[in-house]
Amino acid sequence: MLTNTNLYHFCIFSDNVIATSVVLNSTVSNADHPQQLVFHIVTDDVNYRSMASWFLIHDCKGCAIEVQSIKEFGWLNSSYSPLLKQMSEPELRTYYYHDDSAYHEEEIKFRNPKFVLMLNHLRFYIPEIYPSLERVVFLDDDVVVQKDLTQLFTLNLHGNVNGAVETCLESYHRFYKFLNFSNPLVSAKFDPQAWRLGFRSQRF
Repeated sequence: MLTNTNLYHFCIFSDNVIATSVVLNSTVSNADHPQQLVFHIVTDDVNYRSMASWFLIHDCKGCAIEVQSIKEFGWLNSSYSPLLKQMSEPELRTYYYHDDSAYHEEEIKFRNPKFVLMLNHLRFYIPEIYPSLERVVFLDDDVVVQKDLTQLFTLNLHGNVNGAVETCLESYHRFYKFLNFSNPLVSAKFDPQAWRLGFRSQRF
């Protein structure tokens, strides 16, 4: 069932049990056929037992739920992931995890450790995590679903690997806030005023 491509597969990567429960329950509550939904949840090693226990004892209207720890992905190591390789460097770890007093307030906003948590980067590895699935919808743990999402599985993405929704309305989400446009390769490929899109992924 967990690899049945005739069902509707969703993935959630989170260390927050309650937030994950809200996403999952709002999705199944608004689904026309919740028994056809499969949820793949990945969490960290610290929260794995509580996450797995929560979904064992709570009724989710017949949907299938798989809970995994990120520790199970042995292939996801510093030789495979650029982020993990970078975070093995003492200077970068100090930048994100040590005293903020030496940094300007604006820079501190970009030094939030959540930006380098591997759970937040797993969305980029969906094809490697679920190689047998034809399409997966990624749900972040800060959404509440209000309609049946199974229609997403029939969207024609015209050959694109991912589909995303635009969630940014302020200047904070413009590319120039995130990318180094002094690099000629970046400036040649990206519009500094373009939006950074919220990531809601689908895989073929």
